[in-house]
Amino acid sequence: MSHRLLLLDKSGLVRPAARERIADENDELCLCAVTRLEMLYSARSPDDYAEIATILDVFRHLRMDAETFAVASSAQRELAAAGQHRLPIPDLLIAACAQQHSADVLHVDRHFDTLANVLAFRARRVETTG
Repeated sequence: MSHRLLLLDKSGLVRPAARERIADENDELCLCAVTRLEMLYSARSPDDYAEIATILDVFRHLRMDAETFAVASSAQRELAAAGQHRLPIPDLLIAACAQQHSADVLHVDRHFDTLANVLAFRARRVETTG
């Protein structure tokens, strides 16, 4: 059976218990450069940075390239036509990466629900209660 790519947004990555309820044995947990940078930004010291980097290395990393930015730009243009383009750039790039790699996005961020209306990926929301 093939694995389904599950691209983690920072909002989904920092909630391991919820992530474990959502992901199943057919999901391959992945990161992209944007999520990695967001996580490393949270480091409080050089040692903390190194520890976070080591933890993140266990995930498969999905490539981001010129195509990712072109997809993000196109989606932003489409959202602007509907007056919905004021979304965080990191979320836009993560969603574009998900489309590029046919991945789902695990998140706790309403922006991905909006982005899923204009990009071809499935937004998988982590429930934060219970």
